[in-house]
Amino acid sequence: MAGRLVKDDLTPRAVELVLAACRGEAALARALDGVPVTHEVPRERANGPGQGIYVSEIQVRGFRGIGPEARLPLAPGPGLTVVTGRNGSGKSSFAEAAELALTGYNARWTRARHDVWRQGWRNLHNGDTAVGLELVQAGRSEKTTIRRRWAPDEDLAQGEWTQDNKPFDGSKWHDALETFRPFLPYSELGTVLDAQPEDLYEAMHRLLGLEAITEAQQALAEHRKRLAEIVARPYDRRERVRAELAASPDERARRAAELLGSDTPDLDAIADLALGADVGGGTTLLHQLVDLPLPPDDEVDRVRETLDLALGAVTAVATDNAQDSLRCSEILRLAIQLHESGGNQVCPVCDLGRLDGKWLGKAKDRAEHLAKAAAELHEAADRLDVAVVAARALCQPVPEVLRETQGVLDTTAVLQAWQAWEECAAVDDPVRLRAELFDRHAELAAAVEQLKSVAREQIDRRDLVWRPMAIALFEWHSQAQQAVEDADVLADVTEAENWIRKTAATLRSERIAPFAKESQRIWQRLRQQSNVDLGAVRLGGSRNVELDVSVDGVSNSALAVMSQGELHSLGLALFLPRAMVDESPFRFVLIDDPVQAMDPSKVDGLAQVLADVGLTRQVVVFTHDERLVEALRRLRLSATVWEVCRAGESVVRVRMSDDAVGRCLADARAMRVDEDLPEALKAELVASCCRAALEAAAHARFRRERLGRGMPHADVERVLECALTTRQKITLAVLDDVAETAKLLPHLEDVVGSWVVDLLQACRVGGTTGDLDVLIRDTKLFAGWLQR
Repeated sequence: MAGRLVKDDLTPRAVELVLAACRGEAALARALDGVPVTHEVPRERANGPGQGIYVSEIQVRGFRGIGPEARLPLAPGPGLTVVTGRNGSGKSSFAEAAELALTGYNARWTRARHDVWRQGWRNLHNGDTAVGLELVQAGRSEKTTIRRRWAPDEDLAQGEWTQDNKPFDGSKWHDALETFRPFLPYSELGTVLDAQPEDLYEAMHRLLGLEAITEAQQALAEHRKRLAEIVARPYDRRERVRAELAASPDERARRAAELLGSDTPDLDAIADLALGADVGGGTTLLHQLVDLPLPPDDEVDRVRETLDLALGAVTAVATDNAQDSLRCSEILRLAIQLHESGGNQVCPVCDLGRLDGKWLGKAKDRAEHLAKAAAELHEAADRLDVAVVAARALCQPVPEVLRETQGVLDTTAVLQAWQAWEECAAVDDPVRLRAELFDRHAELAAAVEQLKSVAREQIDRRDLVWRPMAIALFEWHSQAQQAVEDADVLADVTEAENWIRKTAATLRSERIAPFAKESQRIWQRLRQQSNVDLGAVRLGGSRNVELDVSVDGVSNSALAVMSQGELHSLGLALFLPRAMVDESPFRFVLIDDPVQAMDPSKVDGLAQVLADVGLTRQVVVFTHDERLVEALRRLRLSATVWEVCRAGESVVRVRMSDDAVGRCLADARAMRVDEDLPEALKAELVASCCRAALEAAAHARFRRERLGRGMPHADVERVLECALTTRQKITLAVLDDVAETAKLLPHLEDVVGSWVVDLLQACRVGGTTGDLDVLIRDTKLFAGWLQR
C-alpha cells in the first residue's frame, strides 16, 4: 500500500487520510479532526484457532434424527470420506451438528421461517441435546473437543458452549470461519449463486485478504457522503429560505433575503441579522425606545429631597435682620482694623463715640456674634447652589431617537413633555425650579412609559413573525459555516476514496486470478458433457461476483442457462478453492449431499474432484446417492465409506461400509443367523439379498465396460433401465446385450461352471430350498467373477 502511495501523485492530506483509514475508524476520525497520522500499532485481532486442524469425530445426541448419542469417527488427516445412508437415516444430522458445534449457526434451523421448523431441531425420543466436534491439530497429540449442550427448556440460540469443558470463545474463531468456511450444507449449495450477490462477494473478498482496504474504502465513502451532504445542505435550502424571507414585510427579513441572493453570501452579516445585531430600520429604533433612559426614581427623589432641605435652610436664616447683621458685621470688622492700625480715636462714622480699648472689647464680642450668623447664611446659600446644580443636571436633552421614530410611532407627546422638562435647566429661581422640574418629570415619565409600552407591543408583533425566520436563518448560517469548513476536507476525502477504490480494484484482480483459475479447473472436471463454459471470475465494482459464463461460445447469465445440477457443480467450483487456500487453518471440508440433481457424468467428475482435494485436505461428504460411492470404486479412487443406519426410537448406528455387493452379502449373513425369523421367510430374505448382490455386481461391470468404451453416461443409464430382471441385468454385464438373455445360462455353464446355473435358479423368488450358507458362498464367488 505504502509503495503504491509513493508512486501516485496524491496531496499530502489525502495520503494521510488513506493511511489513517487503513488503520481503522478511530485513526480516520482523528485524522479528519486534524490530528497528525502516527505509526500506530495495528489493530489487534483475536487469536485464531491455530493451523492444520482436522476432525477426528462428530458426536450427536438428541439432535434432529439422532436420539441416543451416536459418534461418527473420522481419520484426522488428508483423505476422502463418504458418509452414506438413506433419507432419514441421520447422516445429515451429523453434518449439521458439526457446523452448529463449531460456528453456532446453521442456515436450515437458524433462518427457519416457521415455528415448526425452528422448534424441530430437537429429537423427539431424547430431550438431552448435545453436539460435539473433536478436533486434532497437525503436529500435536492432544485433541480439542468443542461441544454445545442445551437444557430441555432452551432454544437453539442458547445452550452451553464449551471447549475442553471450558467456556468457548467463538470470537477467536469467527474471522477464520467467515473467511475459510469449511462447511457447505445442501441448503446452501443450491443457493450459492442465487443468494444475495453481496454475500458471495463478501466471502470472496475476505478470502483475498482485502478486508482492511475494503473497510478503509467504506469508511472513506461514509465520511465522503456525510461531508458531501453537509456541504450541499445549505445550498439546497438557500433558495427556499430566501423566498420565505423575501415574502416577509419585516426589514430584517428583506435584508436577509438580499444577503442570501448573493453568489457568495456574507455569512458574518447573516449571523448579525440572525442574532439581532443593528441593521437599521424600525425594529432597532423600537428597541432604542424601549431602552430610552430617564434618571432613576431614587436619584430624582434624592435630588428633590436635597433641594427641599437647601431651600428650607436658606429660608430659616435668610431674614431681613440677617442681612443687617451681615452689614454690621462688616462695619465692625473695618472699625476694628482701623483701631488696630490707628489706635484710640473718634468714631469716623458718628464722630461722637470714641474707638478705645473699652469699645474694642465690646466690638469684638459683637463682631464674633454677627460673623457666626453670616457664616450660617453663606453655608445655606452654598448648599442651595449645589442642590440647584444637581436638579438642573437631571434635565437631559431630547433623545434623537424620538425624532427618528416619528415615522414608526407617534412620539409627539413625549417630545413635548421632554422639551418642557429640558427647559427647566434654564430656570434661575430655585423655588420655581422646585415647583416645575419634578412635576414635568412626572409627566414625562408617564408619557415615556406609555411610549415604551406601545413600542414593546410593536416589537412583539414583529418578532412573532421574525423569530421563526431568524431561527431558520441561523440554522442555515450554521450549516453554511460548517459547509465552508468541510469543503476542503471533502475534496481530500474524495481524492483519498478515489485512489483507494482504484487500488482495491487492482488488488482484487491480482489476487483473485489464481482462485478463478482453480475454479475453472474444477469446473472443467465437473462439467463433463455440459456445453456451459466458465471463463473469468471477477469481483465487480457493484459488490457482486461476475461469472463469465458462455453457452456454446455465447455469453449468458449462469442462472439463466444452467440446470440445477450444473449450478451445484458451479457452486462447488467456487467453494472448494476458498476452502483449500494455504492460509486456511482448517484442513477439512464437510459437504452435505452435493450429488443431488447431478447426472451420472457429473457424478464421475465430482468423484475425481473430491479425490483430488482429498490428497491435501480431509474431505467428508454426506450423501444418500449410491452413485458417488459406485463412481469412486469404478474409477478406483481411494475413499473411506461409512454407512449410517437408523433403527426404532431414533437409534442411529454408524458402520464401515463395503461396496454394494459386500453390504448385500453382509445383510444375507445377518439374516441367516437370525433365530427369530421363520425358516421360509429367512430363505426368501437371504435369496433377495443375494439377488441384490448379483445385480449390483452386474451394474458395476456393465457401467465399467460401456463407459470405458466412451459411451455417454446418460446412454448407459437408459440401457440399464431396460433390464428389469436379475437375469437381464446379468446378460447385459456378460453378453452386453439384453436381447441375448436366452444365451446367458449356456454361456455361463461353459465359462464358469454349472453351479452358476443352480445359483441363479436358487436366487429366484421362492426358488431356494437348499443350504443358505452355500447360496451365500456361491453368490460371493459369482459376484467376484462379474466384478473381475
